Order: sequence, then C-alpha cells, then structure tokens
Amino acid sequence: MAEYLHSTKATVHPIFAARRAYITASFGQIHYRYSLPPTSTLAATPILLLHMSASSSSCFQSLMETLSSRGYMCYAPDMPGFGASDNPITDPPDIAWYAALYHAAFSLFPGFQHGCHVLGHHSGAVIGTELADRDKYGAFVRSLTCIGPTVLSPEQRVEMSKTFLDPFNKPIAAGDHLIKTWDYLRWEGLSPDANLELLQREVLDHIRAWKGRSQIYKCVWDFDCTKALASLPTDCKVLGLCARDDVLWPFFEQFKTVRKGVVGEEIGGGNFGPDLDCAGIVGFLIPFLNGT
Repeated sequence: MAEYLHSTKATVHPIFAARRAYITASFGQIHYRYSLPPTSTLAATPILLLHMSASSSSCFQSLMETLSSRGYMCYAPDMPGFGASDNPITDPPDIAWYAALYHAAFSLFPGFQHGCHVLGHHSGAVIGTELADRDKYGAFVRSLTCIGPTVLSPEQRVEMSKTFLDPFNKPIAAGDHLIKTWDYLRWEGLSPDANLELLQREVLDHIRAWKGRSQIYKCVWDFDCTKALASLPTDCKVLGLCARDDVLWPFFEQFKTVRKGVVGEEIGGGNFGPDLDCAGIVGFLIPFLNGT
C-alpha cells in the first residue's frame, strides 16, 4: 500500500493507471487489477468489478482509471480459469463457489471493512448478485450494478445454454479453434475494421479461457438470478445497464420488473460496454453511487 499512500502528485495518468497483483487462494492464485486515487479524493466505499466470460479484468482498464479519477478505489479480479488467474482444480459446482472466493479474498482488503459497491458484467453480474446475499456474505455488497443482467426464465436459460455453454474453441492440433474464436467475437459484435485492437485482445482472452468459459456458464445457467435479485434487501440498491445490441437486451424488461426500486438504463457498446461506452456507464453509475 506504500505506492498508494504516496500517490499524491498532480499528474493524472500515473496515479490512476491500473496496476496488477496476485492473491493466493485455496485453488491457486487470483490475478487482479487495481486503480487507486490520491488520498485527498478517496471515496469511502471501494468498487469491485467482475468481468464477463470469456474476457478478463483488462476490459475494465479505462473504466477503473475513470472511476479512480473520481475518488474510488477499484479492484478487478480475473475469474479463475481466465486472464492471468490459475485454473480451478476441479469444475466449480455453482455460482456460490466464485462468490465465496471473491468474498474471502477482498473482504480482508484495506477499505473493504464496510463493504463495497459491486459492478458485474454478464456472468460477472451473476456472481455479483450471489455476493449480495446477506445471509451468506453479510453486508459485503452495498450496491449492485449489472451490465447486461441475466434475468431469464428457466426455459430461457436452457435456450441460451445452447449457444453459451459448450467449449466451441477447444484447442485442436490443426489450429481451427483459433479462427473459430475470431469469428465468434465478430459475431458478438467486434468489427476488425472498427475495433481491431479490442478484437485481438478479446480473441486472446477467449482462447486462454476456453475451458473456464464452459465452467462459469454451467453455473450461470443453473443459477436463478431472477429469484436472487428479487430477494435482495431494499437497502441494497440495484442498477441495470444494457445496450440494445447486447445479447441480453431481449430480457432487459424482465430485469426492470424483478424488484421494486430496480433502475434500468440504456447504454451503448453492445456486449462490450465497459470498453466501448465507458462514458455512458460512468454517467449513470456515479449518480447511482452518490445516492447509496
């Protein structure tokens, strides 16, 4: 923390640039990014950012630096089996496995004594919803923001699993899985003409996490996010953000009616909002956090 305590210069980028570190967990190591503001602008409650499958914490780079410039400590782990984190030793049994892992790790961090705001993207939002369960994790989650919330009926979850479950890009000797991953990310909305650098990064993340993707999606489609969100206490405020070209947009109205007091707003960026519409997310998130 010495680096944080002495980060008081007036220059912008060196202070807010996300850095990297590791946590030792029961299964191995969790890699995470963090971005810290100078103490003079420190907000009381940190933000824990949970990425979608099969991305990594790199998708939050710009968002973390922007939020830190507003005074927030930001932490973004790579899910087990993703990014630079180790692979799970065995297939995780459920969403609670991921949530309990994050709770055990980050609840001990300086600044988390009174909980945190959680921002989750797609499968990260599902983990965040589980983390908000007061019976299991106490008041760890002060507020929950879901980018692309997964509020689906059991039948809709089964249908979605037909596309988002099987390891379509399992490595093979001929290397066909590489172009399959490229084409899959193009189908998800990343144009090589408009977003070549982002496409390249996401392809590499998806190739690395070919197995982890199926592991988390099995847990996602088994999890009743609708019931979990509906049962959250009223003092845990919930914000949903979704783009019209997000794969989860058709279910966004279901999210808006899941519980009294839930707020739903439209952003841009398709399935890659944290990268492609950082400003839109921050524009809704900061007023939401200031009201919690």
